[in-house]
Amino acid sequence: MYNTRTRKKEAFAPLTPGFVKMYVCGPTTYDYSHLGHARSYIDFDVARRYLEYLGHRVTYVVNFTDIEEVIIRRAREVGKDPLVYAQLYIDAFLEDMRALNVRPADHMPKVSGHIPEITALVRRLIDRGYAYSVDGEVYFRTKKAKHSFGILTHQKFADIVVESPATESPKEDPLDFALWKKSKGDEPSWPSPWGNGRPGWHVECNAMANKYLGAPLDIHGGGVDLKFPHHESEAMICEGAWGAEWARTWMHNGFVTLAREKMSKSLGNFVTIREVLRDFPGEVIRLCLLKAPYREDVEYDQACFAQAQKEYDAMRAAIDAAKTASGPGSGGTVDALVVRTRDGFRAAMDDDLNTRDAVFRLQQLTEAIVEIPTMSASEGRAVVGAFREFGQILGLFPDLG
Repeated sequence: MYNTRTRKKEAFAPLTPGFVKMYVCGPTTYDYSHLGHARSYIDFDVARRYLEYLGHRVTYVVNFTDIEEVIIRRAREVGKDPLVYAQLYIDAFLEDMRALNVRPADHMPKVSGHIPEITALVRRLIDRGYAYSVDGEVYFRTKKAKHSFGILTHQKFADIVVESPATESPKEDPLDFALWKKSKGDEPSWPSPWGNGRPGWHVECNAMANKYLGAPLDIHGGGVDLKFPHHESEAMICEGAWGAEWARTWMHNGFVTLAREKMSKSLGNFVTIREVLRDFPGEVIRLCLLKAPYREDVEYDQACFAQAQKEYDAMRAAIDAAKTASGPGSGGTVDALVVRTRDGFRAAMDDDLNTRDAVFRLQQLTEAIVEIPTMSASEGRAVVGAFREFGQILGLFPDLG
């Protein structure tokens, strides 16, 4: 697996043999999820499925950020309570993931449900000298975390240019970031030792991941845009709180782009998952997106989904043909084909989860089946079993069991 921290592929082995602790940053729920979200959670769903296929017990956590400035603003515009507003889009996200055959994580915590864990972590950072409170707010001393800063982007403190604030800042250093934000009175807030307020973004994942998994994580994932400042800030918080590394393997997926720009709700250039689901089933969307390895960007193109529909239909036709096979047999051709496909599929997935090559192996199997009219019933069962095996990893053909 490619490790963003070391910038190279490494043999993956969890800290505790056979048990994988995997945390992926979840959505900020203020709108319907777009194809970029689909791509990310499909990719990590496949990673989890393949690790389980290899025999690991994976404990998988994906969080929801259900309190943030943009949620508060959007909720205020439509006259809703921010937490109620966020829950609407949490429910929509879960509905979209079901349609894409993305399995639910073992734990899906919400920030609003983990305020005690967050405030306890902030208090620990203050006690250890890595954070300080000023007038009801708490900031992290970024330059004190010398071992974690730049671990993903490989920047140095001197590389960061920070604009001077328009007003006098309470921060000791411009690079410091908020762990606890003072209540503004008209937004959700919770009591804390520093006054009513709400958590800063970077500290939330640390508190939730530590509760359900503990440090270090075996795998920490998210979109490539989270490397800095979010993931590096998480690593600094872990260094400050526990004196330990935050994650052993860092995975970052590429973007889905629109006109070569990152698809993003904040940029307003996005296509929602449910828009695409109106035209194509979830398995076809999965197949299309998995035709690119997870670290590559994917350009949104309706033609990709149309082509994936044809390829998926061909796979289903091959499965149906195998189910009804009753010929005299191929003389070992089918058995060799299944073994060759399995070996190629495994080799592709073992090479940093190369789903492009794994899908290609399925396409080769599909094309070969059409050319074997003498397939016996037992050979047909072997072919169906192969499609079931590979489908369970890629999240395809769920009706095969």
